[in-house]
Amino acid sequence: MDRKHPDAALLKSFAEVGADLFAQQLISATAGNFSVRDGDGLWITRSGVRKNRLRAEDLIWVPMTPDAELDRGASIELMLHRAVYTHTDARALVHAHPRTAVALSLFLDAIRPLDLEGRTLLGEVPVLAPESVSASPEAAEALARGLGQAPVVILRGHGAFARGEDLFQAYARLTVLEESTQILLSAKLYRDRSEP
Repeated sequence: MDRKHPDAALLKSFAEVGADLFAQQLISATAGNFSVRDGDGLWITRSGVRKNRLRAEDLIWVPMTPDAELDRGASIELMLHRAVYTHTDARALVHAHPRTAVALSLFLDAIRPLDLEGRTLLGEVPVLAPESVSASPEAAEALARGLGQAPVVILRGHGAFARGEDLFQAYARLTVLEESTQILLSAKLYRDRSEP
């Protein structure tokens, strides 16, 4: 296995998911991060790269055990990805910033979809509120615990994480989350407007 260069199929899946996340406004140009479990390590996006234009050099393989040399350049959220792979059966993880979902996370402790697809594919989506919601041991522990029980969770005011068998499944779950939160918000606004 070449741990310096991802194979063509893996690169294609990363590139497609990055381009789609950006096109659907689920991330800004360099935001978000995603990874795939691979043997005793994982492939993850590098910090600060353009996710809508991913190239082979924008991905890095790191071992499951932290290694200061090999970890250099990886996403700042690497600690969170490792925790999820250590404590769940996830094969892929996608982190994005779906706008409606993040906005609702500031006011709700869980997202309870009203639409059939959201209820069926996601169920109740926990909103996690560790003391620090990014790149911290508290966030890693909360995220691993949350994704051990639900396919998607939101870190309050920060963003959503979805696990999957592959990048596409994790990405698809994030699109369902954003659609469900848009429906939830629209229904609430309509109800509030129509009440006397």
